[in-house]
Amino acid sequence: MDELKEAPEAPDVLDSDQSKSRNKKTRKRIFAILFVLINIAVITATAYVDFSQEGMPSAPLGINMLFLFAAAGCFLIVLAALIMKHYIMMLKLNGSASFRIAFEVASLGRYYDSITPTGAGGQPFQVYYLKKKGITTGASAAMPIAGFLAQQLSFIILAIVVFAFGTPFLNNVDSYTIAIKISAVIGIVFYASMPMLIIFFAIFPKPAGGVMRFVVFLLGKIRVIKHPDEKLIKAFTSFTAYRNSIVTIYKKKHLLFALLILGFVYQVALCSIPYFVLRAFGSPLWYRSVIAMMALIYCAITYIPTPGNSGAAEASFYLLLTSLRQGYLFWAMLIWRFFTYYIFLLMGWGIFVFNGIEKKRKKA
Repeated sequence: MDELKEAPEAPDVLDSDQSKSRNKKTRKRIFAILFVLINIAVITATAYVDFSQEGMPSAPLGINMLFLFAAAGCFLIVLAALIMKHYIMMLKLNGSASFRIAFEVASLGRYYDSITPTGAGGQPFQVYYLKKKGITTGASAAMPIAGFLAQQLSFIILAIVVFAFGTPFLNNVDSYTIAIKISAVIGIVFYASMPMLIIFFAIFPKPAGGVMRFVVFLLGKIRVIKHPDEKLIKAFTSFTAYRNSIVTIYKKKHLLFALLILGFVYQVALCSIPYFVLRAFGSPLWYRSVIAMMALIYCAITYIPTPGNSGAAEASFYLLLTSLRQGYLFWAMLIWRFFTYYIFLLMGWGIFVFNGIEKKRKKA
């Protein structure tokens, strides 16, 4: 009889689940629309700023295509470094590897980093995707985290080198000011905080756990966060996974060294793309100046919460282009963003479409 009395409650539970599912889909659609609108607004604003200046041409004439091919080559190096990083990790941690899976994981990781605020969406999706593709649970958890840390540390090394030795090369960059340098310093501290915290937790788990408890307790007391106990459990779960991944990678020192080298190649190639784009439009800036300036720009915009740092990235690039006043600012910026941002969006969409078609063919 008790079971019969409880039966009528089931539809309410189903309605609640369906309502939650609908709300989740609605939020995703709203976010997707906002994401598209933000990018359209940024492109429109930069076009208006450039084309509204008097006496400046509105079409990209006289481009040196060889330099654009060089920029495309730098993008291919960026992509190759990402793919090889995941392929090597897959081989060492899983025992077998696939270039297709490495390509898809690398591309989709960048895709989700580009569409989520602060670039936080790539790693969780990569863990899910690797498990879906049959990679072992341990390797699926370790690969995105190890790749993230290697990428962060390699950029920190590049930024430190620029801060220490790159300043003289910025003397011929008109827009280089103390404000940019201060913003970059704040950015690199922000950029380094997460990997340093993860490494600290891995080496000193008990002291780090105590610090985490205190911070969560304090934030809960001042009502910055709700349900501090739940937040603490989630934080410990995440950092435990990070720690296990670090220990796994640290035991394979050759793998760690390879990841850092590939990460450094990735960063240098990424910072080289704007140099060749600028040269294609006639900019006189030196290669070392552009590399140094781009490293500072990436530091300065890292804490901007918009997806893909939209808005801040374009504005920072305009600062770098003060020496290029020929009416081609918009086109140079757009090509640079294509090779470093929009192309990963297209690749992500392409992978989803291709896999969807392939799935339907197998069912047919």
